[in-house]
Amino acid sequence: MITPEHSSRVPPNLSPPRAKARRPLRRLVPLVAATWLGCDQGGAERPEAAGPEEARADSIVDAWIDAAGGLGAWHDVGSLRFTVTTVWYDSVGGIRRMRPRRVTLRKTTAGEQSRIERPEAEGLYVQVFADQKWATLNDAWLPDDHPAAAEVEYVGRDVFYWIGLPYKLRDPGVNRRASQQEEGGWEVAVTFGAGIGVHSGDRYFYYFQDENPFPEEVHYIEEGREEKDRNRTEWSAFRSAGPITYVGRRLWRNAQGIPTKELRIHDVWVNPDLPDELFQPPSR
Repeated sequence: MITPEHSSRVPPNLSPPRAKARRPLRRLVPLVAATWLGCDQGGAERPEAAGPEEARADSIVDAWIDAAGGLGAWHDVGSLRFTVTTVWYDSVGGIRRMRPRRVTLRKTTAGEQSRIERPEAEGLYVQVFADQKWATLNDAWLPDDHPAAAEVEYVGRDVFYWIGLPYKLRDPGVNRRASQQEEGGWEVAVTFGAGIGVHSGDRYFYYFQDENPFPEEVHYIEEGREEKDRNRTEWSAFRSAGPITYVGRRLWRNAQGIPTKELRIHDVWVNPDLPDELFQPPSR
């Protein structure tokens, strides 16, 4: 078992990033699409690729996994606590608002469980995705049709997914294909099999430079949306906590290159002891 620890350090297997001017976000038309979510496979054997595009994608993802600690690293994580801070920017790129969410996760024999504590102007929301899905505001039970209750499964899976990359890209039902880019580097397009995750029609596109095992950009198109609705994010601040390496910063920019939103993951604590009460619903 890994000793619980906080960490914001750069993983020792990474070289400091090279100083470089920010390049425009990619405006590529995707050759393929992709998805996520599935069951934690721990140290399971990696499946064989179906063809050259899949084989190349698997080699790129495997290089990311190896740089992040190896496939077994995610298997060694039984629980997590961390903070996700959302930053919103104004029209000229200044910080307009920041909001932290305190996240608690654990793996059980029944599946993955998550708890999110989110402060808002009206009070403290708690959203739990476990054996039962439930949400409260200031300890008062919220009905199923309340927006905070209706989104519990989506946000509960979402926080587990992003901290679980790159390991979750090897989950069953995740399809991966690679294409070489004209300006250099590779695109790994990810799609999901039917019934995988809450929105199996979501598509993701990971962009890698040849010398860097970690993606520098990630794009996505939500289920039911078109290419014109593509979201583009820049990834940086990869850090280690316990056996895993996670992305610490995801940044959105508009067409003019001005930041619009950012997600920061910090204060990561691996394998804390978590009481069952955290995931059990309060009395109505």
